[in-house]
Amino acid sequence: MKLVVISWHSYYNLFNQVAKQIKDFEVKVYSARNLDQKPETWKDVLLEITNCDILLTYRSQNESFWEALEKSLLTKSNKRTKIVYLSYDPSFWIHSNVSYEILAKAYEYIMRSGRENIFNLYNFLAKELHGLDVKYQDPIKTPWEGLYHPDAPDFFSDIEEYLKWYPKKEGPTVGILFPRHSIMINNLELEDLLIREFESRGFRVIPMFAYSVRDEAFGIKGIGEIIEEWLINEDGKPRVDILIKLIFFFLRSSKGKPLDKKEVAEEGVELLKRMKIPVVSPVVSYYKTLEEWEKEELNLDIGWSIALPEFEGVIEPIIVAAQREERDGERYKEPIKSRIQKLVNRVVRWVTLMKTPPEERRIVFILHNNPCASVEATVGSGAHLDTLESVAQIMKRMKESGYTVEPPESGKALIDDIMNRKAISEFRWTTVEEIVKRGGALRLLPVETYLSWFDELPEKVKDRIISAWGRPPGEEVNSIPPAMVYENKIVITGVCYGNVLVCVQPKRGCAGARCDGQVCKILHDPDVPPPHQYIATYLWLSREWKANAIVHVGTHGNLEFLPGKGVGLSDSCFPDICIDTIPHLYIYNADNPPEGTVAKRRAYAVLVDHMQNVLTESGLYGELEKLERLLGEHYLTKDKARRHVLEHEIIELVKKTNLDRGVKFFVEGKRRSLAELTVKEIHEIDFEELSEAIHSHLSLIRNSQIQDGMHVFGTIPEGDRRVDYIYAILRYDAGKRVSLRKKLAQMLGYDLSVLLSNREHIDKNLGRSYSAILEDIDKLGKAVVAEILKKRSVIEKPKERR
Repeated sequence: MKLVVISWHSYYNLFNQVAKQIKDFEVKVYSARNLDQKPETWKDVLLEITNCDILLTYRSQNESFWEALEKSLLTKSNKRTKIVYLSYDPSFWIHSNVSYEILAKAYEYIMRSGRENIFNLYNFLAKELHGLDVKYQDPIKTPWEGLYHPDAPDFFSDIEEYLKWYPKKEGPTVGILFPRHSIMINNLELEDLLIREFESRGFRVIPMFAYSVRDEAFGIKGIGEIIEEWLINEDGKPRVDILIKLIFFFLRSSKGKPLDKKEVAEEGVELLKRMKIPVVSPVVSYYKTLEEWEKEELNLDIGWSIALPEFEGVIEPIIVAAQREERDGERYKEPIKSRIQKLVNRVVRWVTLMKTPPEERRIVFILHNNPCASVEATVGSGAHLDTLESVAQIMKRMKESGYTVEPPESGKALIDDIMNRKAISEFRWTTVEEIVKRGGALRLLPVETYLSWFDELPEKVKDRIISAWGRPPGEEVNSIPPAMVYENKIVITGVCYGNVLVCVQPKRGCAGARCDGQVCKILHDPDVPPPHQYIATYLWLSREWKANAIVHVGTHGNLEFLPGKGVGLSDSCFPDICIDTIPHLYIYNADNPPEGTVAKRRAYAVLVDHMQNVLTESGLYGELEKLERLLGEHYLTKDKARRHVLEHEIIELVKKTNLDRGVKFFVEGKRRSLAELTVKEIHEIDFEELSEAIHSHLSLIRNSQIQDGMHVFGTIPEGDRRVDYIYAILRYDAGKRVSLRKKLAQMLGYDLSVLLSNREHIDKNLGRSYSAILEDIDKLGKAVVAEILKKRSVIEKPKERR
């Protein structure tokens, strides 16, 4: 008798190992992923399936081989072959040709997992479907969840029993949540190494394993339930200071619910908000071997291992394991020791930050500047954020909260401090000598100190830096002189306000005072490493000044765009090198998630988003408003002489306001602007057509949304600006059946969609353009918002928001 097994790769090792123990019949095991990588073998495998006695599958979702198999079963099915077609999704069980009782019991063997259960599964199928005289036991109950420690004699099912056994009674506590599957296949090298590393750093460790998805039919608790039961005390406070989550499924994942829906993630987020602790989600590559990861990008791992967990607000996506390939295609998690140490060191710094009293915390703010657009003119650049005033206001709040800081009075005072001290990088009008003279240097770093850090880098990284910028602290290379070096010391710039530093981000590439925007190495160059001073600044902040946290302010700087891997960085990647082990916060524009994701994944940033600028309608003013009035008068007047005079006035005013450059018509087969036409050619155009085109341009101007000032972090708009902000959101109905703007239009007797689609049209009764009517609707909308806010302010004081 021959049994063919095809499973998703996570179960392949277990199925294959147990198959070698079977002596009474033949068992052949295939991995769906391995088959997907070798489509040339499909024909032979499908033929083997057709001729086997029993086919057992445990179907996954991602491999295309399954579709080929299902098509083959429909067209070439051998009635002699018993098909046990199982999957996490029971809708696929329909491909089976055995009883439901057989399917249900076989599925329970797989769910219970472990060598004994799979051994009994094989014998169960052989006896019940083929009549072989073999013995089997019913599915053996194995723990769905438990507390594990490599030194413990067995698993624990009760947190109090575990803590009673656990020898270390004091110190910071870390929870480690990992998949039950690691226990079932005895692949615990990663988990054991994490436990040992944390314990060696003085941590108490609570390691927990769990099945990834709640399943009421089997009595499987959800991950969130386990956390509530084991990691939250009766008083509601967490037992742990930080949680390491090695399961990429959501905390509230449950069978019957979509596993990748944001609503499920939001339920888990609510639990984490109650706990108020950081949740770290290291990356385990399930597709790449260690050697492949060193040479390639992760790619296939991004969806499940990185992107999915991000919906729950996890941090620190540092890769800690890849795959180790052994005989017969079996793969096991291979811990990456250097990356595990990086992760543990960063977790230590996060916990240190939390446990350090505010008055002792040391914080760095990093302001951005464009690298080659004149350092002096672009300090503190940030999309939709007044970064300078934001930092000044944050420091004031820090002082109120007990931080040791003497904040500047305002953003203006902050930039004055920076520029008066020349606490910036060298540029055309700022030499390193002037920086030192004016007091802009926080530290003149001896080359010996920097070398002690530089020598820790991999040889290939050091060679790469030296080839671009010379040996430390910098040498002339390709006629580009060394930058930010004073008396053979590296100049690190910034302004000190007690336990808070404000630094301007070092230049991504620099040619010193010679820099004229042409010889600099460019901002996003994928190959050129940052200069010595760039690396030295970040490492000095981390290792010598010992910052508890670093805060990049505004969208965006260039740390996250330094050369290196896209995700799953190694110790040769420059964002990883520079951020070192400092906890990293990044005040980032909420409307730029793609590049924010880059900062999160490559620079380990915790994104703190901020509100957008207030938007208000541009409206018409001055000569444009007069032009709109003349067009309306022209439409309503019946006096031909008056109409003729108005036409000349309108054309002259169009030229005066420069609208003639944008209003275009086809003249002699060519599309030309009014500015390109003669007076005679303009007057040959039908004026009704000309009037409509002018109205169209005025409509674009009138209804455009423009920014009203820059947002200051930690503040909310007040008065009319708050009304403008709220209405700017409400005016977009996004196709919803009910919207304020739509209702107001209906009250005035209009269809909003018609007004929006025909802004240049004229209401015959009013002699006004639809664009002007939209402006009236918006004024009414703001009045409604203002009235609601007026009533609301009596009932509830508005809360301050980011």
